[in-house]
Amino acid sequence: MQSIYRLHRLMFLLSAFLLSPILFSISPTQAEALVVVNQATISRQDLDQEMALLDAELQYRNHTLSKHQMAKLSSQLLENLIERELLYQRAQQRKIEIRDRWVDRAIADLKAELKSNTGFKAYLDKAHLDEVQLRTRIQKGLIVRRLLRRDVIRQIKVSEAEMQAFYRKHPEFFQRHEQIRVRQIMIAVNPPGDVSKRGDALLRMQAIQKQILDGGNFAALAIQFSEDKSSINGGDLGYLQRDQMIANFAEIAFSLSPGEVSEIIETHQGYHLIQLVDRIPFSQMAYRNARTKIERTLRRDKEESAADAYLSRLKRQASIKRLAR
Repeated sequence: MQSIYRLHRLMFLLSAFLLSPILFSISPTQAEALVVVNQATISRQDLDQEMALLDAELQYRNHTLSKHQMAKLSSQLLENLIERELLYQRAQQRKIEIRDRWVDRAIADLKAELKSNTGFKAYLDKAHLDEVQLRTRIQKGLIVRRLLRRDVIRQIKVSEAEMQAFYRKHPEFFQRHEQIRVRQIMIAVNPPGDVSKRGDALLRMQAIQKQILDGGNFAALAIQFSEDKSSINGGDLGYLQRDQMIANFAEIAFSLSPGEVSEIIETHQGYHLIQLVDRIPFSQMAYRNARTKIERTLRRDKEESAADAYLSRLKRQASIKRLAR
């Protein structure tokens, strides 16, 4: 469940103003009140809208959640609403404004992503929004985005010394382990414990092995005889690391030279013949090549910490009344 919201807080607040809107302030008499943030009320209607927006976005990304999973997310969604309301109120205090053309551009980008007016309308219907409401939400979201850039992002610096220290401290992040590209022919034993079937499978594999020893083409034989889904590609398994293979399979595969074919290997799946196609040796990425990745990682972490601290200050200064749910 947590993977759905594994974006760090700052980037979520900067980018998700379509998915997770800034509130309209409504009266508690209009809907069941959940939280009062200073003078603004977050209602059950607001939370339902938040969940509808999330559901619409997930459906657009071909990722759906059950009603039970969505219900589990409701507490976190409510916290998101509280935080964005605090940020919007702060932006109003700072008199931050944005230009209409920025809103127009955001709507145009959304329409382009959805590829058609029909797709755009379907998205709005799933999110329970009309275009006027969408425009208001985007406008408020862009105001919050500008606030965060002014008060949080602009202050973040990553020094050369910090990047070099990170590179020295975490060499494992910049290593490419040895990989090999292999083809295989597999004769399956199903069920695995059936001794008679295992004997028949071994005889079939020995016959294939003889064809290879007589000069047969490994890839062509894999297409013809292999009972693995890789057979359609001539048994090509692509590039793999040692820990991505069954132990005895890996031991033999990594011992081969390019073009060499193994002896018959027995695993719980059945019998295998392996041909090594290519080998990429272990390598350590040089600092100059890793520098951009390191800077992005450190900046993201600093931005997250700064956003947490900024929101904590806003919460301490605010009146947040959580009502019975």
